[in-house]
Amino acid sequence: MMTKNKTDKGMFKNILKVIFFPVYLFMLLYAFIQKRIAYSIRLKLSLRYTGILLRTVLGAGLIVILVYGGFRIQETVKQDYLEIQKILSTESRIYFELETYSREHQTPLRIFERGQQTLMATDQNLREYGSEYWLGLAKDQGNIYISVNRDFETAGTSGRMIIFSNIQDEITDILFITRIMLFVSLPALFLALIAIALSGRGIFEPIREMTQTVKGISEQNLNLRLNVGGSKNELKELALTFNEMMNRIEDQYNRQKQFVSDASHELRTPIAVIQGYAVMLDRWGKNDQEVLQESITAIKNEAGNMQELIDKLLFLARHDNSTLAYQKEEFSLTEMLLEVIKETQIIDSGHQINNELNQEISMFGDRNLMKQACRIFMDNAMKYTPAGGQITVRLSKEGESIAISIKDTGAGMTNEELKHIFDRFYRSDQSRTKDRGGYGLGLAIAKIIILGHNGRITVRSKVGEGSEFIILLS
Repeated sequence: MMTKNKTDKGMFKNILKVIFFPVYLFMLLYAFIQKRIAYSIRLKLSLRYTGILLRTVLGAGLIVILVYGGFRIQETVKQDYLEIQKILSTESRIYFELETYSREHQTPLRIFERGQQTLMATDQNLREYGSEYWLGLAKDQGNIYISVNRDFETAGTSGRMIIFSNIQDEITDILFITRIMLFVSLPALFLALIAIALSGRGIFEPIREMTQTVKGISEQNLNLRLNVGGSKNELKELALTFNEMMNRIEDQYNRQKQFVSDASHELRTPIAVIQGYAVMLDRWGKNDQEVLQESITAIKNEAGNMQELIDKLLFLARHDNSTLAYQKEEFSLTEMLLEVIKETQIIDSGHQINNELNQEISMFGDRNLMKQACRIFMDNAMKYTPAGGQITVRLSKEGESIAISIKDTGAGMTNEELKHIFDRFYRSDQSRTKDRGGYGLGLAIAKIIILGHNGRITVRSKVGEGSEFIILLS
């Protein structure tokens, strides 16, 4: 008995497995499609286009069937009603004629008084269809009928009648047309699905090419760009945007490489000098007072130069990392410029510095950084102005803007030099002499400071006549 129960349970489990195996396969297929849909844009678009196509075809077919079927059924019902109405209007032998019409045209008919008493029923089997048919439809002996209620009045009798029009032929025609549409639509849908799948491959081919190109871009070949050939479309616009971005990245990368190279070069010189003097001290400078003093002085100077360079590099790094902080407050710009002029006169007696600060002007900004920028412009003027030359500092208001002008009577610059004076580590040919020194970072730092105060810099220069830097602050 126990064995039989176990056998029955085993058979029951096997039957359940057989029953639910298709369900399990369907779930696996559904999960696979869902996974593909989650990662494949091509599949998503194909399914979307397929859905749109199917809905369009089915909707169009349904509209055609409904319009055609409705028109045919309406004509049949209308004809029956008109014929019956004609018979009722004769007022003689109407029941006989109604029986005859009903039998010949297979149109069952019920006539009853207002009190629901049946006066005539041409078909016994349809007497109760008034409560049994669905949506006005009834079926009997293989035929399909549609019922229409109408009021009537004849021979002094009034009531209601139910006309059961036989629409079997119309339904047959509708089904026939439906089969034709299906036979025509299914091959067309199959071909359309193939076309959708193939078109998806062509649409996404440019994307695959873009992907391969992007994968090939690396530090060694930043000059690779996406192909922008072909017609104007969204992908071309995307490729152009990407190429513009890569141009900026490549430019910044090259500038960064050049910056690192220039910084290494600038640091290499003072380090080499310090190492040279250290070796000289180690060999014979310990007992030679003159050599010892020379070495100490040189090492101190080079260490100071290195400190200055490192400070400037740190300033630029803070700016590039967006960590440069401005401590802004309201301060007297006139007073700050007077300090710069006074300090310059103390350290430089070889130039005539003209003070044209004729009015008190204040601004909201970082006083220390603005002073640093003005010092850079003053140092630049002193560097390129021969001894005895003039440096003029002006402060004025031009509409809503504040203008600071630092003008010199120095060597001036060419148009080509003017294009690069704010580049990092750029130094014109005239600045490469040892007595002028510098690292080519001052004007780049000054520009950062002015831009950080929503200002701009205008430069006017002519070779042999001097230069003028105009700072405009809004």
